[in-house]
Amino acid sequence: MSFFWKGRLGEKPSDLLKHYYAETMREPLFLEALHQWDKAQVVVLGEQGIAPAEATRALLHAITEMEKEGVVEARKALWNVIHGGEEYMRKHCEEEQSGWLHLGRSSPSIRVVASRIAFRDLQIQIMASALDLRTKIIDVAEQHLETLMPGYSYIQHIEPGTLGFYLMSFVEPLERDFQRFSLAYKNTNISAVGTGAAYGIEFPLDLERFDELLGFDAAPWNARDSIRNYDYMIETYMALALMHNTLGRVAMDFLIWHSSEFDFIELPGRLSITSSISPQMRIPYVLEFINGTSGLIAGRLMGALAITKTASDQLEMATMLPAEFWKCADESRRAMDAMVDALADMKVNKARMAQCANDYWSQASTVVGFLVKEHGMSYRTGHQVLALMMQDVADRNIPPSKVTPDVLEKAVEKYTGRRIGVTQQKLDQLFDAMHCVRERKYRAGAAPERVAEHVTAAREQLARDRQFVTQKAAAITASRNRLDSAFDALRRKYA
Repeated sequence: MSFFWKGRLGEKPSDLLKHYYAETMREPLFLEALHQWDKAQVVVLGEQGIAPAEATRALLHAITEMEKEGVVEARKALWNVIHGGEEYMRKHCEEEQSGWLHLGRSSPSIRVVASRIAFRDLQIQIMASALDLRTKIIDVAEQHLETLMPGYSYIQHIEPGTLGFYLMSFVEPLERDFQRFSLAYKNTNISAVGTGAAYGIEFPLDLERFDELLGFDAAPWNARDSIRNYDYMIETYMALALMHNTLGRVAMDFLIWHSSEFDFIELPGRLSITSSISPQMRIPYVLEFINGTSGLIAGRLMGALAITKTASDQLEMATMLPAEFWKCADESRRAMDAMVDALADMKVNKARMAQCANDYWSQASTVVGFLVKEHGMSYRTGHQVLALMMQDVADRNIPPSKVTPDVLEKAVEKYTGRRIGVTQQKLDQLFDAMHCVRERKYRAGAAPERVAEHVTAAREQLARDRQFVTQKAAAITASRNRLDSAFDALRRKYA
């Protein structure tokens, strides 16, 4: 039982209370954040001379002993997680000394300040991993600017493209995900120090000094908002769910491509398993886990939203939302690392991709372009001519390489009443799937030169985003160094 509950309650806490109020919060990152908050409290009390000298000296000693023992292990051993710092200090000094640690604080404010610190650290880690993933996608895409493949809609050929073009189609969603994470970081890294029990404090603590020592970028205007609203947590859940929705779709594409029917790619053995019955199978199992992770995180987002459906003063969100997010962050890291690994050593069957692009009419729409640009037909007229032609060839499984000019002439004449004099040479050009790709040469098209431009722009954006993460991480490190330096200076003063 919490040491300060004993004066009010006579019974031991239930298992459910222990689970959510203690067990789920013993996450190392959260325990470290609680310690930073406690340490900053001692520094400000000592620097301002608010606490008696003996109390400050005792608090400094207790913090030092906890760090010698190991912050995480020391706090894990305590029943009370939120007030673990004060509980630990009670072992080293009297209540008249340890009790100063709680000045200007409440259980919710301690929890929220530490949650914001832990969340921003996880956000930095997630953004860094996402940048590594984007880097790998761009690298692999650049290697395949001219790797011909069919494009799909409803798993049917629609138009040809390249593997590079396909991969780059996921870069912009990941860039938008990064913007969402950066905004979530901004909304997370707002101080909740000095909010008390949601109505502010009555003690003249130097709140700006707290923010400097704890690395917060902004101050709140309303104490109740600061520790009663948890949209910054939901925002982080949402950003993560959206990003993994994209990764799940890529993983499913790769899973299909890995089949014998497609035979486009092969993943390395370390990412695969085989069957206990049919050892000829090479199953890229890691792709199923990447896709499954997207479902787990989406489910936790729904759970997080459901938890917030409460009266605005209830506090279960502050405990339950972080507890689930620790799992999300770990699963996210593993899934992103696995996707980077898959992309790095994935074997690409270029010949098979090109064969499928050329043999199954993915290039058919080029005929419409030819009729519009070289024979002045409207787009819809050209489309209807092609539809007639497809009845004769695609529906009879005749590949483009077996089609002669008279087939197109017949369709044109049937729909328009005229002939156009198409040659075999022109038909061969039209039915070259790579020619079709090169014709898509305007903005955002699949032509290799357009994709190469996208790669260049994506690398520039990647550099800007990486600089953002580097700067934020450096700012957090600098604040921790300030806290350690201030603590050491105070300890020398009170030695």
